[in-house]
Amino acid sequence: MSKKKSEEGAAIVDGRYEYRVWGEYRKARKLLEKLADSETTEEIDDCYFLTDDPTWNAKVRDRGMKLKQLVAEERGFEVWTSNWHRASKTAPAPFDGLFDDLKLGRSKFDLEKAVRKLDSDDVNETVFVTKKRRRFRIGSIRAEVTDVTVDSTGEVLHSLAIEGDDLDDLVALRKKLGLVDEENVPVHVAIGPD
Repeated sequence: MSKKKSEEGAAIVDGRYEYRVWGEYRKARKLLEKLADSETTEEIDDCYFLTDDPTWNAKVRDRGMKLKQLVAEERGFEVWTSNWHRASKTAPAPFDGLFDDLKLGRSKFDLEKAVRKLDSDDVNETVFVTKKRRRFRIGSIRAEVTDVTVDSTGEVLHSLAIEGDDLDDLVALRKKLGLVDEENVPVHVAIGPD
């Protein structure tokens, strides 16, 4: 469990420092491969729910909803808390209602059909994506390079991310990767309307 302090000095439990950039970054990708202790690959489908509040990142995968909340920023890294929800009673408002409206807990479930029926004042847009991801472990740091295909347009966005609990190690890796001056942009902001 990681503990950090918010800008107001309050303790944050289970927050993780995250840094994500968008673009090819071929040299940084190759360096991650070289530095990695281990590597895995995966392909996943997600549906993001874009709201007026960019400090919330909500997505559905399978029949669960993952909610991330931005709670602090430090040295260019964002601190997000993250929880998977399998029942509306555990999800905070307004996502508890969204969970029920989508009927996520049902065993027979068609997310695309549920989204078409969704009439929510809390969601501006839903975006379906397919992610092809390579995950790396570099000591205690998790890194990934991901190709995100926006299903509605076919556009492919390229992302590189590093995350972990030790901010000094993360800052050092970001510098080594040559990403110091690059903007940190979370997925739900990058795939949202300009």
